[in-house]
Amino acid sequence: MDYFIDYGHSFIQTLGPENAVRFLIESRMKIFDSKTGKSTDFWQAASCKSENTFAKKNLFMENNYNFLPVFVEEDSVIIFRSYVPWNENYVSLSDKNSTTFSIWGKPEFLLKRFEKATLLENCEEIINATHWGLVLIGRTEIFDEKTGVKAIVEYPVKTMNTNVERKIYQVDTGPVLYPHLEKKMQSLKDFVSIGYIAFNTEGFADFIIEQPTRVADNIVIPHFSGIIRNVVCRNLLYAAKT
Repeated sequence: MDYFIDYGHSFIQTLGPENAVRFLIESRMKIFDSKTGKSTDFWQAASCKSENTFAKKNLFMENNYNFLPVFVEEDSVIIFRSYVPWNENYVSLSDKNSTTFSIWGKPEFLLKRFEKATLLENCEEIINATHWGLVLIGRTEIFDEKTGVKAIVEYPVKTMNTNVERKIYQVDTGPVLYPHLEKKMQSLKDFVSIGYIAFNTEGFADFIIEQPTRVADNIVIPHFSGIIRNVVCRNLLYAAKT
């Protein structure tokens, strides 16, 4: 990734014909495969609710669910539908020949880039940038030695904890993309999860991903309950300026 985007002003605009939708971008990820030399871009859009689009009344569907799309390049979209109770159709994959693409049309990426992003090199710089109200962008780099696949996940830092006296910080933000690097890219539905990230040092992060969660004997709902601890990675924080 050779540039930083302004997540408050960057969008995916589909071109119709039936519904030209504009989605705000909430995180992005680039996958590098050292064995093939190929890279793939993933773009996580903001979520919305299931709706009867352009209806004259009753705009929200009765059996409502959270709807979150992840665009893979310009060719595919992974859609996460969070029903209550849990529905086995939680994740689906559509390609450019699918009904989704025939309704939405080809996606166009409307990106506003930051002119400059400065790497924050220590806790003091991170705390100062936080308290000065600067825009914070995180990048988390994860590498799987067995598959030879590397992921760079980028996201705006929405929530930051700091303690000035102890000179410590902790990021807690999301939703972000989480890559299951141990799995093959051929199965995109299984390769990506939606989660939150937390870290307070450069060398590891914890993720918590959405998954089926039992809340009573016969009740299972989608919830961010799948904790993945101590992911070896490299966390970098930047202060961005327009």
